[in-house]
Amino acid sequence: MEENREPPESDADPLPSAEYDAVAKNVARDSPDDLIRYCLGTSDAQTIQVLETEQPTVQWYRADSFIHANVRGAEVIVHIEFQTHDSTQVPMPYRIAGYAGLGIRMFEMPIYSHVIYLHPNAGRNDPGAYLQDVPGYEINIKYKVIRLCEIEGQNILDTQLKGLIPFTPLMKPPEGMVPQEWLRRCVEVAETFSMDVADKPNYLAAMAILCNVIFDFQDIREIIPEEILMQSDVVQYFKKLGIEQGIEQGIEQGIEQGIEQGIEQGARESIIESILESLEFRFSTKGAEELKPILENVETLQRLKELRREALRTYSIETFTQMLLENDGNMEP
Repeated sequence: MEENREPPESDADPLPSAEYDAVAKNVARDSPDDLIRYCLGTSDAQTIQVLETEQPTVQWYRADSFIHANVRGAEVIVHIEFQTHDSTQVPMPYRIAGYAGLGIRMFEMPIYSHVIYLHPNAGRNDPGAYLQDVPGYEINIKYKVIRLCEIEGQNILDTQLKGLIPFTPLMKPPEGMVPQEWLRRCVEVAETFSMDVADKPNYLAAMAILCNVIFDFQDIREIIPEEILMQSDVVQYFKKLGIEQGIEQGIEQGIEQGIEQGIEQGARESIIESILESLEFRFSTKGAEELKPILENVETLQRLKELRREALRTYSIETFTQMLLENDGNMEP
């Protein structure tokens, strides 16, 4: 049965889900052809350009990847959304409907949407469609649901698809193979790829972080050499977020503890930027930037998340500013 072949999974991931999603997105950016060909089920697909999702209108919706591609002779947009767990705050059909509408509006091309679920428990109830069955106002947006745990991982290893190999430890192992042995096999295949000396540590570090969705980091550390991970830009990035001490104490602490602190700092900055962008976008004003010092003094990440929701539904920037000053600070904007 499938339950006996899935790698062990913990109740809570050591890292925030956003971290896994971000790493998956970077893997997709590095090898987009492999990913879109697998998602679309055709070899007749080629990337034209991986589109930046940093424009305000795109960042507003937080779509993971928009890829401009040639598919069977036609130009299309391939949208890929990575999801560690089920989307609970906003159901995935609603999110994909928003992304699809955004993509169509921005690029004026057909859009092919996909959701790739990383965790074995995720995506089981995703219907793969947004349906509005209102006479005269029908809307039907379909998208492809891909659960990595349902993919035969050995087939991916055999086809040598570089862009998919970092995901293989999350896929279904061969019958009877224990999880640690499967992880070792995936890493061995990843190490066979010819690439620049600087790229190999990044490639293996991405695999290591994605593995952490379901594998204990101790198992990962025993299979992927620590000295290789220490050379990766991923680790260097987290050092820049102020976790040098955690990294120096060892890659295990650096990933499981230090990175968590670094991710929280990065998450605070991201949420603050999101609040300011929301206010500027909704009220067509640059005055929101003056609120940044007050937002930076908000003590908890949870409170910043609440403020982000308030920024989306406040009636005016003045109302938001008054609420912020009354509840979260004594600084004048």
